[in-house]
Amino acid sequence: MERKRKEQKRKGFKTLKDSYNYYKENCISKNIKPQPFKIYSNIIKECNLELLNQVVNESNGVTLPYRLGDLEVIKLNRHYGLKKNWAIDYKKTKELGFPIYFDQKYLYKWNWNIKKCIVTHKTLYKFTAARKAKRMVAPAIKNGQDFFKLK
Repeated sequence: MERKRKEQKRKGFKTLKDSYNYYKENCISKNIKPQPFKIYSNIIKECNLELLNQVVNESNGVTLPYRLGDLEVIKLNRHYGLKKNWAIDYKKTKELGFPIYFDQKYLYKWNWNIKKCIVTHKTLYKFTAARKAKRMVAPAIKNGQDFFKLK
């Protein structure tokens, strides 16, 4: 018995396949032979990796085309408020038997600067970095990379 796939939870999101279909339609309308999907997806993945490299390893913010804003990793001062909001170091906690909290001075996060962006209703949009992008920040910091500090 064949199982049907579930409907997408969030409607309206565009995927790589949607982007490829748009590219393919444009190529056909201009009488150009489109590249196969595998080559197209490899090109997109390589471009995304280059953007990640520029932002994380070179600590350059990237200005997005069509005036869509800037992507960057920023450094913020960590504010220690209530103890329940502190990050727990579970490895040391398990070894010692009582809670140990991280005491990092700064917090690093991805930022999409939309001040220069010319999109209507831009406050309704949100940027969430992919897991791989988030995981690339910690090794860069350990290797001595420094990011822009926000007040």
